[in-house]
Amino acid sequence: MKKFVVTILLIICFLTGFVFGKQDAVEKTRALVNEIVTKSYPEIKLEKIRIKTFKSNSNYFKARFSYTRFFTFQKMRHLLYVNPSVFEKGAPGEGIRGIVAHELAHILYYTEKNRFELLGLASLASKSFTTKFERRADLEAIARGYGEGLIKYREWLYKNVPASKLDNKKRDYFTPEEIRLLIPALNKNPDLLDKLKDDVPLNLAETERAVQ
Repeated sequence: MKKFVVTILLIICFLTGFVFGKQDAVEKTRALVNEIVTKSYPEIKLEKIRIKTFKSNSNYFKARFSYTRFFTFQKMRHLLYVNPSVFEKGAPGEGIRGIVAHELAHILYYTEKNRFELLGLASLASKSFTTKFERRADLEAIARGYGEGLIKYREWLYKNVPASKLDNKKRDYFTPEEIRLLIPALNKNPDLLDKLKDDVPLNLAETERAVQ
């Protein structure tokens, strides 16, 4: 009987900690979203963003629009997902700000497109489209002042994803070396952003040529 009671108590403690961890991650992310939208993304309406959690061993944040509202022609809402382990594994605070700014760039994109244009996101099944889509979000975040944060996040991320996923991360997103080239170039010439988004650099060599 005593063993049974102890087991039940352990399960309750585990579940309580699990639920608290998820809620804590949502609250921390909500605070960051509020801060970054207010400071850097005035085009986005905070009340249309919902924060949820998810589990993954290689992804820590992701954003999308509400499929239910999209297909039922209701007013659009946007979902930002956080993996609670990003906090548990000690990702740097500035790095988390950088990646949240990246996800908000996706939400900005969804906000600016109509339903017909959003249907084109089915192309995300294509690796080349995914790479350009993610790198464009990086460019938006860098242009809005979050480049240093993205550098810190990527340096942390490369140590916290399975080795089998590392090449994909370096392909689909700007690496720290590439971001270090982009920061001064975009600071010096803000108009370069549109050019880069139209013709997205896909590797270090292309990034070097693009900022010359």
